[in-house]
Amino acid sequence: MLSGEGLTSGFGYSLAVADLNNDGWADLIVGAPYFFERQEELGGAVYVYLNQGGHWAGVSPLRLSGTPDSMFGISLAVLGDLNQDGFPDFAVGAPFDGDGKVFIYHGSSLGVVVKPSQVLEGEAVSVKSFGYSLSGGLDVDGNHYPDLLVGSLADTAVLFRARPVLHVSHEVSISPRAIDLEQPNCAGGHLVCVDLRVCFSYIATPSSYSPIVALDYVLDGDTDRRLRGQVPRVTFLSRGPDDPKHQASGTVWLKHQHDRVCGDTTFQLQENVKDKLRAIVVTLSYSLQTPRLRRQVPGQGLLPVAPILNAHQPSTQRAEIHFLKQGCGEDKICQSNLQLVHARFCARVSDMEFQPLPMDADGTTALFALSGQPFIGLELKVTNLPSDPAQPQADGDDAHEAQLLVSLPASLHYSGVRALDSVEKPLCVSNENASHVECELGNPMKRGAQITFYLILSTSGITIETTELEVELLLATISEQELHPVSARARVFIELPLSITGVAIPQQLFFSGVVRGESAMRSERDVGSKVKYEVTVSNQGQSLNTLGSAFLNIMWPHEIANGKWLLYPMRVELEGGQGPGQKGLCSPRPNILHLDVDSRDRRRRELEQQGRQEPPEQREPSTSWWPVSSAEKKKNITLDCDRGTANCVLFSCPLYSFDRAAVLHVWGRLWNSTFLEEYSAVKSLEVIVRANITVKSSIKNLLLRDASTVIPVMVYLDPVAVVAEGVPWWVILLAVLAGLLVLALLVLLMWKVRLGEGGASGGWASLSSRRLFML
Repeated sequence: MLSGEGLTSGFGYSLAVADLNNDGWADLIVGAPYFFERQEELGGAVYVYLNQGGHWAGVSPLRLSGTPDSMFGISLAVLGDLNQDGFPDFAVGAPFDGDGKVFIYHGSSLGVVVKPSQVLEGEAVSVKSFGYSLSGGLDVDGNHYPDLLVGSLADTAVLFRARPVLHVSHEVSISPRAIDLEQPNCAGGHLVCVDLRVCFSYIATPSSYSPIVALDYVLDGDTDRRLRGQVPRVTFLSRGPDDPKHQASGTVWLKHQHDRVCGDTTFQLQENVKDKLRAIVVTLSYSLQTPRLRRQVPGQGLLPVAPILNAHQPSTQRAEIHFLKQGCGEDKICQSNLQLVHARFCARVSDMEFQPLPMDADGTTALFALSGQPFIGLELKVTNLPSDPAQPQADGDDAHEAQLLVSLPASLHYSGVRALDSVEKPLCVSNENASHVECELGNPMKRGAQITFYLILSTSGITIETTELEVELLLATISEQELHPVSARARVFIELPLSITGVAIPQQLFFSGVVRGESAMRSERDVGSKVKYEVTVSNQGQSLNTLGSAFLNIMWPHEIANGKWLLYPMRVELEGGQGPGQKGLCSPRPNILHLDVDSRDRRRRELEQQGRQEPPEQREPSTSWWPVSSAEKKKNITLDCDRGTANCVLFSCPLYSFDRAAVLHVWGRLWNSTFLEEYSAVKSLEVIVRANITVKSSIKNLLLRDASTVIPVMVYLDPVAVVAEGVPWWVILLAVLAGLLVLALLVLLMWKVRLGEGGASGGWASLSSRRLFML
């Protein structure tokens, strides 16, 4: 007993019996039109049980399913052998699949072909509920093929007659079988031609059935190359007016079974064929020419139906025409040995001079420092030598259509090719965005050949984020050789071509006067000597547009170690680095005490902006009469934040973009009171201001050369203050007493001179002589 998959599936509603696999045992076909599965959207089913030598226990049926609500399987009919393959066929009705459909299934050695060979539709014959009933297995028109009658609920039945099946035999003949490019044989004597002949015949069942058959055929030349998108290498000489150059078409008329009819054509090869290894594939395709249908006359018998081709027999044939291979050894098999000996990055010294880049410790990765280099070279050396000199016949044959395919990263673009020997210079072509390059190495690249050349690559795509360059290289040839891609790699060090210098104006400062507290300061003139620092950043390379995270910094020593003022910052201004005519804002803001700006300095800056530069006022220390006591004066003292002898505030200025230079101006004042309190007994002091360039980035391979500078300023006690403060009290007392003594001697001398004048009249001559003596 056989059971269905559901109580309401209608399992057994329709039945059919046929030996589907032709094993001598009748098989069972069971319909279940109400079967459904919502998840898989199935409606109606037919189960095929293959008879296992009369035993049905444990037989797993094959289920054929229809669409939801189609009532697939409500009708079944065994048709007989429609296609004359020795296996019976059957039909399944689905009257509610659209306007109704009938599915034709073929039997086979495995039981049944699950894909229907044909689907008859009620819509095509304007009948609804088409396929509600089926009747088959009868030859209605007497052509020895079974026919099918399809019923419906529309009071209409449709007769489908089986068409006779033709089994066509075809053959393609080629002359010559191999192409010798050195032996032109066309009529003109310059090109190579190939003659083709195609022959057809047919058989059918029954043997008495011999209609006149017309077969249309098409010969397609160099099919594989055309399918690859390449231009075919052949042109047919005898072709139809509507045929493309690589095709020829024709028609053969077969008068009866076993009648053999042929068609001839010729194609010629194009000039300068490059692909000499891949065979030229010729494809034959044919079809049955459909005759005109004659109208059925009422009362007349059924007209004969037109035959069809066997659907299980291929209607195409491929034929290959090979080239006689030159330079491929005695076996005529080209086994090349293309090798990419080396691929290394080079610095471009001049148009034809290249210097290999240094290599990493692994010896395979180059080190590339980007410092304004617009181009970089990639040296490539390719050879085609036997892998074993002792057995040169093993490989190293000519490499036909030898190419080097280059794939570039987004950071590099192809610019050109150079070769030390112009004869060896390959032809290189890139795609539109210069990211892929194809270099022709030779067709063929002869046995024993070597070629060295340089690819010129533009570095315009390298940014501050680029860490590695990787170029993929693949050798290619149509000769027999297994080739794999290799890579040329370089680690990128971004070497920013920036330099920084600084100068202080003036370079020597002096302190003197009296000590004043911070609260007493009103104007910058109250603070002390003025000083101006100029820090210049120069760009020695090309314009850098990726420095949005670069900053110019100045370490300003505003305090000494105990917290007292050292250099008071009045004004910070960045000129350049922001685009044309823009000035940058630095942080933090200077002049935190909000002191008044010296009007003279303001006027001087205004004049400087108008192009009038006044020489800075400098006071040179006078040391020729300096009363220095080695016992009382200390040596030089350096006030430097790096040494811990001063505290710095960091002024940071962003450098967004600049082409050549940016200048940072910082105006300040020496805090006079601090030096009077702390360093009045010191011979000299050196105040250090430092400046540098920093880049805030996650890039680890960023390299800045000459990215810092040191600006020293010497500070001295004013010489006037030295005289007033540096002499002991007893020296001053002795000086006063000495002065009084000299004054007394002068008074006594003048008194004696007065007495001499009163004692002698007319004594001008003697007085003059005494004055002369005294002098």
